[in-house]
Amino acid sequence: MNQLYDPKNAYRPAIKPVRRRTSNQNMAGSFFKSFFGSFLILAVIAVVLYRSEVMNFFTDVGSLAQTVSDPDKRIEFSLPFSPKRQNILVMGVDAAENEGDPFKGNRSDAMLLVSIAPHGKNVNVISIPRDSKVYIADRTKPDKINHAFAYGGINLTVKTVEETFGVRVHHYIVLSNQGLVKFIDTIGGLPIYIEQDMYYNDSAGNLHINLPKGDRVLTGKEAEGYMRFRKDALGDIGRIRRQQWFFNALGARMKDPQVLVKIPEVLKVMPKYILTDLSVYELSQYAALAKSIDMTTVQVATLPGSPSQRGSISYWILDPEKTQDIINRLVYRDKPKALNGPVSVGILYTPNMESKAAEIKQSLENIGMNVNMKPAAKLGHDHIAIHNLDLPTDVIVGLKKNVPEIKNKQTVYDPIGLNKAAKDFTIVLAGS
Repeated sequence: MNQLYDPKNAYRPAIKPVRRRTSNQNMAGSFFKSFFGSFLILAVIAVVLYRSEVMNFFTDVGSLAQTVSDPDKRIEFSLPFSPKRQNILVMGVDAAENEGDPFKGNRSDAMLLVSIAPHGKNVNVISIPRDSKVYIADRTKPDKINHAFAYGGINLTVKTVEETFGVRVHHYIVLSNQGLVKFIDTIGGLPIYIEQDMYYNDSAGNLHINLPKGDRVLTGKEAEGYMRFRKDALGDIGRIRRQQWFFNALGARMKDPQVLVKIPEVLKVMPKYILTDLSVYELSQYAALAKSIDMTTVQVATLPGSPSQRGSISYWILDPEKTQDIINRLVYRDKPKALNGPVSVGILYTPNMESKAAEIKQSLENIGMNVNMKPAAKLGHDHIAIHNLDLPTDVIVGLKKNVPEIKNKQTVYDPIGLNKAAKDFTIVLAGS
């Protein structure tokens, strides 16, 4: 049986599959929306339209540009979504080891499990830290999970994820980091707020990062550097958070009509950088779903654990119980337990956000909540961090309706408490 590595040098059994719910149980859960919607848009546009079957819809690039830019002439995908749950493994691949073939011998640089409920009722996303120490399927020693792709490509990676976390992976989408660079350059860059100075040079890996703090429009290489930077206190977890902010910014960028008309240019460069087993029919379904995702109501989770150093190698040691809780909540849509006592809410804020924090505190107290205020010298981006996995999603949904100041804040599951000012959840105000 596959196993997770325990920091006390004991090996625990792998997370067991949770039983599937029968049809008379509530499968819908709450309407979770994913930051990955923007990535789905990118992948679906690049893959669906380059497939020869779909390209037959268009006679030339000019007609495609007109179709994209003219609302009256757009092709709308509105097929009925699958009645079964769909789990899609989505990865970014670092092509540093083999630039000629990005999908052979390279390690995965980002790994996400996108879980879509029956009929597309909701979409949840789990980030799997690339440094997670697990047993790679069919191998005898523990290793970082991102090495699975280098050892055996997508098939070994899928098998490893299934055996480790007890979930079924139905499909996969893999994007080379080269493709991401090409895409960002083709659409004219990506506006984003850099939350801290980022400097790093790795000549062997051809990674050079020079990003001062502040608002910037990133080039493709700069965007790659922003997503891959991890030379700070949070390491790989900090990088996962930046990937989340990155895809939020990309989702906003994709709504710009000036970007949409550049899709024909994207189609010329993207196909060789994407690997997927999705059919044209399935991709058209995901195109319709991605189009409907509201990027202002984002909720994501990163598998919880703690960092560990084994010699010169750093690992992320997954917490089996909390990891199982995340999978139960976001993949199997288990209902949370009833809370004992009132909801505990905190506000974590930087000095320049003190007045805004006071306004939100007053709004929360007006609806009967007890609020703990806590200043912080430096924070990343605005978001709502959920620490108690038993917190009903309806609590956050209701607050967003009643407190306009937090309506557009992204929601992140944070059971390990990276940004914590209360037991149940924290509103993080970083000013960005």
